Amino acid sequence: MRLALAQMQITPGNLQGNLIKATAMIHSAARQHAEMILLPELWSSGYDLSRASHWAAANLEVQETISDLAREHNLWIGGSLLEIHSKKIYNTFSLIDPNGKLHAVYQKLHLFKLMDEDKWLHPGSHLTITGLPWTTCGLAVCYDLRFPELFRHYAMQNAQLVLVTAEWPLARADHWQTLLRARAIENQIFVAAVNAVGDSGGTKMGGHSMVIDPWGNIISEGSPATENLFTAVLDFDLVKQARETIPVFSDRRPDIYG
Repeated sequence: MRLALAQMQITPGNLQGNLIKATAMIHSAARQHAEMILLPELWSSGYDLSRASHWAAANLEVQETISDLAREHNLWIGGSLLEIHSKKIYNTFSLIDPNGKLHAVYQKLHLFKLMDEDKWLHPGSHLTITGLPWTTCGLAVCYDLRFPELFRHYAMQNAQLVLVTAEWPLARADHWQTLLRARAIENQIFVAAVNAVGDSGGTKMGGHSMVIDPWGNIISEGSPATENLFTAVLDFDLVKQARETIPVFSDRRPDIYG
């Protein structure tokens, strides 16, 4: 599986500018023969949450544009946007298939109070695990990374990959790097995580988008401050190799700790 990560600077409230930038990266991913591209968390609007309802409505048209691009390039496209569902607004990770159809949806479970998500948004109520042509994967958004039980659930459901979309701040970039590797190592899975860079509404984002293999090796990584698009090839035979070499899952003691 050839996966592209679109590490971009998001300007809060500048939907058109963010869309132009994302579109250019999607075109670039197609030229690099990527089969899937991930965009950062809330990539169209940023954390302009006081106008969340406005951006959620505007994102209906954005989703149509993304669907058109997916069909044009025969490409899977994922990333999170503000979304209205049953009159509630969510931070929703949507995964579009190469036919332009909505393949999977995950509404962020853990809302980040430091960014006032809990004041403007509703938390999701379910996890999302889905089949892809190459493997089975789970979806997660930013702050979810601090909840290892979410990733363990995906691994126990035979996921070999977790896709993470984020706006993670530079001030805690060391946490980002450590937690991503930990989630991959402890669950013996691939973790592919895309982050934003630059100033986003007064908060500097930390970059370091990366793809990590089941042994915890970083096989591709973005810079801490520069917009760029890069690809990585994921060989899922490594999951089987890691789990046969160190049989963590057969050695678990759920009779003791659940």
